[in-house]
Amino acid sequence: MDSDKKKGLLEVAALAGVSLSTVDRVLNERGSVSDLKRRKVLTAAKALGLRRLLPSPVHGLLRFDLLIVESHTDHYRRLTVAFHHQARLLRSRLVLQHQTWNDQSPERLLEFINQPRTSRQGLIVVAHDSRAIRAALKAQIARGVPVVLLTSALSGLDGATYIGIDNRVAGRTAGRLLSQWQGQASGRVLLLTNSLLYHAHRQRVEGFLQVLSERAPGMTVLGPVECHDDDALTARAVRNACATGAQLTAIYNTGAGSAGIHQALLGHGVNPVWITHEASQQHAGLLREGSLSLVIDQDPEGQAEAAIQHLLHVNGDIETPVLIAPQLRIVIDETLSE
Repeated sequence: MDSDKKKGLLEVAALAGVSLSTVDRVLNERGSVSDLKRRKVLTAAKALGLRRLLPSPVHGLLRFDLLIVESHTDHYRRLTVAFHHQARLLRSRLVLQHQTWNDQSPERLLEFINQPRTSRQGLIVVAHDSRAIRAALKAQIARGVPVVLLTSALSGLDGATYIGIDNRVAGRTAGRLLSQWQGQASGRVLLLTNSLLYHAHRQRVEGFLQVLSERAPGMTVLGPVECHDDDALTARAVRNACATGAQLTAIYNTGAGSAGIHQALLGHGVNPVWITHEASQQHAGLLREGSLSLVIDQDPEGQAEAAIQHLLHVNGDIETPVLIAPQLRIVIDETLSE
């Protein structure tokens, strides 16, 4: 090996923080090297402009873990279908390892994060915003595993990539439209949510309350009431709101549970302005009949595609950075297709 060539490889080794022999094995495709070290060597070689044809950073099939909460809601059904579609399209390049965890048992999610069944080159997760989960994901990031936070971000977790809509903007949008829709200075608004353990739902609630305080300070807000996307709990919350005080003016639900809301409203014979989330056949029917006023959709199909494309990019499988961004969409009866 001539001195200039060796000097170049030594510079790569120093920048990557590995030995010269590891650099040699990666660049010449000899022997086994961990995925993390392989990526470090190739990133350093590119940064230093090493004058040689570099091997692909992808060694065999990429394995991405997808950890999503168990849920019957339309959002998670659409998200699951979208991820399976991506996995089928890209089956020659990746394996998607889908696991679910129960909302009432977050320790199961911690097990999935801390104890992967196989080696993984990416982690896509929907999670509570808790100290334990942040610490577990921080450890994965430190090991070089790219982490994507899906649908709901986590507070104060550097190094992870959030893919989803701006949930504070979604809540503010609901508040802005409600204040314009009502055109009155007073009224009672029932604010329902899934669980405030999710950063997304906290942001929606905060955004909604901010706009109402600015634009409709005379509105009385009942809640937020955590209903965990459960129809029985949303029905009970609506019945309680209708049974006490003046007439219910509006409902904003940051999560699911629309069947329960609809049932309770029919039982009390009231028809408040009602804003909720996610485009679905159920919500299309409620929009057409006039029970539901407006839906805010968070584009789960876009989230799935963007998450997969991001992990392919950071693993070096594709060179172009992700250009797909999930879109916040407003759906009313007039925008429904026949």
